[in-house]
Amino acid sequence: MIVPLTLPQKAWRVAVVLLAAVLFLGGTFVGDDDWWPFSPWRMFSTSTDPNGAVRSTFIEVRTAAAPATWVEAPISPDSVGLNRAEIEGNIDRIAKDPAMLKTLADSHTALRPDDPSWVGIRVVVRNYLLRDGGPTGQHRDDLVAEWRAS
Repeated sequence: MIVPLTLPQKAWRVAVVLLAAVLFLGGTFVGDDDWWPFSPWRMFSTSTDPNGAVRSTFIEVRTAAAPATWVEAPISPDSVGLNRAEIEGNIDRIAKDPAMLKTLADSHTALRPDDPSWVGIRVVVRNYLLRDGGPTGQHRDDLVAEWRAS
């Protein structure tokens, strides 16, 4: 047996749909990424130039055990307490103030006390070059910021 909705039941459903629509539209036109899930979904509204580059951010570190050698290190909650997106979201701030990278070294030491401490960190953006939408096998690295322990 089908029971029709009462007027109050219909009204609250309409109100929820209208509220969600207002939040999504507000997020789209005036919001920023930290408004998620009501933020603008820029990643779905843009595309990469088929003859451009795909960017990937990573960090390289120098350790107390090997201070002359840069090695790639993971950007993960287990390693530095952050995800890569959190570094990418602050990349302009990090470029202006590389001393912010000391926080990663401190976090790494706290999370992995048995590993050699980090005495240098640099943020690198690797640009994987494309031709006709496919990889060329070539890349270009851009150094964004570098921090060294004093």
